[in-house]
Amino acid sequence: MNDEYIPPRRKFLNEHLIYDATQLSEIEGDNYLYYVRLTTEFLHPAFDRWVLGNNQEQPEKDPQIRNACRQQCKIPSFIKDDINSGKAKLVLDYSTEGYWDIDWQWITKIFEVNEDRIIWLTSLYNFADCRKEVNDELYHISIDKTSAEVRYNPLWERIIVTMLPDHVKDIEKQLNLIDSLHKRPLMAITYNRRTHDHRVALLSKLLYHNELDNMIWSWGGVTGEPLFNNGNEFAQHAERQQRIQQITPRVNVFISPKYNDSVKKILQTPEHSYNEDMSVNKAFDMNYSHIHDTYYQVITETLYEQPGIFLSEKSYKPFLSGQPFILCGQHHTIEVIRQQGYDVYDKWINHEYDNIIEDRERMSVFMKEVLRLNSLSHEEWTKMLKEMLPTIKKNLKHLIDSNDKKDILSFNFSEPQPMPQRLIDILS
Repeated sequence: MNDEYIPPRRKFLNEHLIYDATQLSEIEGDNYLYYVRLTTEFLHPAFDRWVLGNNQEQPEKDPQIRNACRQQCKIPSFIKDDINSGKAKLVLDYSTEGYWDIDWQWITKIFEVNEDRIIWLTSLYNFADCRKEVNDELYHISIDKTSAEVRYNPLWERIIVTMLPDHVKDIEKQLNLIDSLHKRPLMAITYNRRTHDHRVALLSKLLYHNELDNMIWSWGGVTGEPLFNNGNEFAQHAERQQRIQQITPRVNVFISPKYNDSVKKILQTPEHSYNEDMSVNKAFDMNYSHIHDTYYQVITETLYEQPGIFLSEKSYKPFLSGQPFILCGQHHTIEVIRQQGYDVYDKWINHEYDNIIEDRERMSVFMKEVLRLNSLSHEEWTKMLKEMLPTIKKNLKHLIDSNDKKDILSFNFSEPQPMPQRLIDILS
């Protein structure tokens, strides 16, 4: 790993987990697990999704791409020999993402190890459900069609827990504002930095119903990169319009034709935010000025119509913010959060939409609940939030307690730090 930081080896699934071949000298010939992190965009090393996805032609036929992937994840030959002989296993950590269309043949070509010697970590909670027939004519590969060992790794929950100590004052202020029946200038927050079809659909509905003016909302916009990478503005504009044309029919799958004009307006709307840099990934950020100015969150998860359930940081941030929420995501995402022990405010919020399989109907019922919540008066909201206060504290406590889960790999390799006593006192 050259001069890169090498985390200390640890135990995982009752085996030695090593991050670098130099650590083999510490385990005296025992069996072991060899760790490689696979992430997109902001962590290293990274694979482009289309390489790991359903594109069967280019990756299979392009040795240059395959070799480039190998360069990103170099594994010594003797480690590969140990893996294939049964002395070791390869841990591939893709738990930042919830992609289900994994081309296992391509994975084995990159790493040159047997498929049944791989442990694959994912943030897909119910990855076994991905065997369901979804666009079967297009997709013939899936995360569950493998001899590898696939395991759910609640990485994002752990990451949100590590953010708690930095926001004790912010949390305390939020709880005090709730207790004092503080009236907030706006109703809700909805963040939509990345362009996903269901987010365009939801923003279009909110625009149509004149709700965006009463919310803090973000939108990354549809951007176009120069066709020839030369900074040509006309080329950027042409590519942007081409992308808009491609997105529009996909968005219309989720909403009725009466929203067509709103879809056009949203797709043509440039980047929009409340004093935030939209070019930066906000996964590790919390803006408590937004939280203190609104009553609840309208979450748009990363995935919507795909199989399986992906829980990103977005599903756990409401517990850190001390706000109730409604979640636009895959069918039964709310139910999974319940199964993890969190209270989703069923007494006050109708999550009926979560039980609906059909995507357009789920979006419609979801929107009805947003409209209902936004129609409540400030007096009703302040009273309701105060009623929720014990539940808000209970969820914060459960978030803290989730730090004790075993066999979870996170990117914070330091020793777990105790929660500040001030935070414990707040929640007691």
